Amino acid sequence: MHHFGALELEIQPGTPDNPAGVKIALLRYTRGEDGRLFITPECTSFEEIEGQINSLQDELDEIRERAQRAF
Repeated sequence: MHHFGALELEIQPGTPDNPAGVKIALLRYTRGEDGRLFITPECTSFEEIEGQINSLQDELDEIRERAQRAF
């Protein structure tokens, strides 16, 4: 498993008989009173939410690169 921050990439290596498989899991989240999962803290400005989005995008870009190598 490869840990990044809020997300984790799990890689199941392939074999000649079975293709590789990957899954993305949440590592960091909070649960709201209504049961929803939140992957960012509460942001009180555009700059804060933009930073959170950029961080998640960076994680997803890294996960994409690692997943591509797995296949």
